[in-house]
Amino acid sequence: MIKHTLFHRLKHKISLTVLISVLITLVAVVPVLVTITISQVLSRPQLIAQSADAMAQDAHTHVQLLDTYLHNRLRDVQTISSLSTLQQYAMGDTKWKEIAQKALMVGVQSDVNYDTWSLLDLRGHALIWYPMPPRVHGNALIQPVILENIRKSATAQISGVFYDPAVGSASIVIYAPVMGSSSQVVGVIRTEVSLNYIWDVVNSQTDNRGSYAFILDENGVRIAYNDPDGSVLAHSSGLFQAIDTLSPQQRQAIASRDLYGNSVRPVTVLHDPGLVAVQKDAHAPSRFEMVPAGQQETFEVIKVQMSVVSWTYFALRPLKQIIGIANEQLHSTLLIAAIVLILAIVIGVATGRRITQPILQSIEQQRRAYEQQQYLNQLKDQILLNVSHELRTPLTEVYGYLELLQLHRRQLDEDTQQSFLKNAIGGCEELQRLVSSMLDTIQSESQPQILRMQDILVAQIVQEVLELFSPRTLQNYALQINVPEALMVKADQQCLRQILRNLFSNAFKYAAAHTAIAVDVSVVDNAQEAVAQEVCICVKDNGPGIATDDIPLLFEKFVRLKRDLSSSIRGSGLGLYISKQLVEAMGGRIWVESSGIVGEGSRFCFTLPYANRADGRE
Repeated sequence: MIKHTLFHRLKHKISLTVLISVLITLVAVVPVLVTITISQVLSRPQLIAQSADAMAQDAHTHVQLLDTYLHNRLRDVQTISSLSTLQQYAMGDTKWKEIAQKALMVGVQSDVNYDTWSLLDLRGHALIWYPMPPRVHGNALIQPVILENIRKSATAQISGVFYDPAVGSASIVIYAPVMGSSSQVVGVIRTEVSLNYIWDVVNSQTDNRGSYAFILDENGVRIAYNDPDGSVLAHSSGLFQAIDTLSPQQRQAIASRDLYGNSVRPVTVLHDPGLVAVQKDAHAPSRFEMVPAGQQETFEVIKVQMSVVSWTYFALRPLKQIIGIANEQLHSTLLIAAIVLILAIVIGVATGRRITQPILQSIEQQRRAYEQQQYLNQLKDQILLNVSHELRTPLTEVYGYLELLQLHRRQLDEDTQQSFLKNAIGGCEELQRLVSSMLDTIQSESQPQILRMQDILVAQIVQEVLELFSPRTLQNYALQINVPEALMVKADQQCLRQILRNLFSNAFKYAAAHTAIAVDVSVVDNAQEAVAQEVCICVKDNGPGIATDDIPLLFEKFVRLKRDLSSSIRGSGLGLYISKQLVEAMGGRIWVESSGIVGEGSRFCFTLPYANRADGRE
């Protein structure tokens, strides 16, 4: 009976907790979900309008890209036409021919599909060109009407579209006047520009869901077109089709200028009366609905007039697709609302169980605090052990040199004594520097180090740092020093000494005896400015190498590799961290290259600003 009562109370308690949690959840969430659902259903027309607006904005963005592209091409041609060498040669000064031809090379750019550049005289004959003779379209390099317009207006002109079906490429020709000293037109710069970029922009309007785009030129011919099924633009069957019957004058002009590849591919007529009416009506709306020729459904159409040339951009999307996008947004919202409801119920049911959460959290916090304290104690002991070892290394060297002076002073000549004293003083300076760096690293990084930047001979500083190591240490390795004698860097001398000492110390520490340790110093050239900017200093050993997973940790504070924790090799874990801070403070960068394969070793490199007065470079 007692067991039954306890079970009943426990069951009642659990049921009551769940019931209250569910009721609270429903009361709080259901009204919100109902409101969201109703608002989404009522806002469906607005979603459709927003989708159409987004399409219009996208079309305007495409037109802005096209206008910017054509404007930049006009600017390039006008810039070339204003070069004085071309002006002099166009006025008849033949001594400028070679220089003028080189000036045309300025127009060749790798990022723009220019075909060829040429300078024409006022009779339309090519005087010079680069890199190849210009192609003749129709019966002339420049049509008389275009040449006359240039002579009258002295402004750049853009030709119609030429098409080569053999390679599936189209292009336009841009002309710009070359002005003489008396502000008269003395020649014409001519260049041919591929339509590949324009085709790419039009192609990006297609989404393989029925949307497509095209461009009509002043003759009503589609010079850029992409089929709704995503056909390749250059071979689209709808390319170079006229939306209406061409007039005799237009057909004659097309034939004489060889526009649209007319000699091998006549312009076909699409007969799209709806599009013709919109194209001819200057007051036609920029957004409308229609059934295009060859289509069986209604499309939302966006019409945008380009500003640089008399072309019109059309973007078309099936109306059902726009409605479908709005429906998808509505369905997504409803699905999210349903998910929120389910999650809310689950969270509400779990509310009763949260009573124990504060207690469990408190216990967990105490456990973590205890483990953190244990970890900090172990880290403190390890840091003290490592730091004491790092301090002992330079101290031992100083003591060794001074002891040699005390015991063998009478047997040593003056130069050797001075060398030992110099090395001892250098070791003291390094010891003082190391202690200061450790204290600065452990205590605070808020006070930046004051640097004394000066021009330093790299070969000299490398030799001085190597002399800080004992002769026995140096004799155990095959040192390969490849440092140009006159090469100088801009650096703080003490900082550079400490960086090199850290790298050499690591190389001697990890590389096996009788292996090679290489020091390579080279100038890194900036290809864009053709001026040396940095000096790269590398120390290469043939030690055990560094695993790929450990490389990102090397330059952190107090980091020791896992393999070193159980070995006899000691270290503070600060050498590379300090080196990184010093290199970056002097405007350089430091990195390591290693395959992690034993015997292939590691290659530590860092860069410093280059003092270019050392080797006579300008």
